[in-house]
Amino acid sequence: MNRSSCACCLLLALAVLAGCGGDGGTTDSDPTTSPRPASTEGSGAEKPKKGAWGVVFGAQSEDHGIILYDLSGHTLYAFGGDEGTTSTCYGACAKTWPPALTEGKAKADGEASPAEVGTTKRKDGTVQLTYAGHPLYTYAPERGAEVRGNGRQSFGGEWYAIRPDGEPL
Repeated sequence: MNRSSCACCLLLALAVLAGCGGDGGTTDSDPTTSPRPASTEGSGAEKPKKGAWGVVFGAQSEDHGIILYDLSGHTLYAFGGDEGTTSTCYGACAKTWPPALTEGKAKADGEASPAEVGTTKRKDGTVQLTYAGHPLYTYAPERGAEVRGNGRQSFGGEWYAIRPDGEPL
């Protein structure tokens, strides 16, 4: 076999293997192994698709107890630097900590309390989810079932995951 044939065989094998991975984003029904809905790829900084965000979902995290997520599978955080329901996170801050936006009515599911879910209008006219009076964000570097943003100090304040009672993790 010549080098060209070997390279083609290798590429074909890689393509076949890539097609065999994953289950198309389905989740396991056991809350200890799948603490939240399937995560979507991407940084989270993109404009949300209609219905992609807008639901605060409280679910069991294997390491952290029950905390809040969005239905895209991202941990939801509050920022200690915010002033009440007014977001102070824009520019570079919002690229690292994308606001949890909604294009529809905010809802609660799982362990999240419907009475605590709300919205606030941002300076750019988008609508951001709130919980217990705190604007909500995701953490762009996170993938899958991660809670790496909790307790981080950045952009002038502390970031923390939220429990269904509105208290920080």
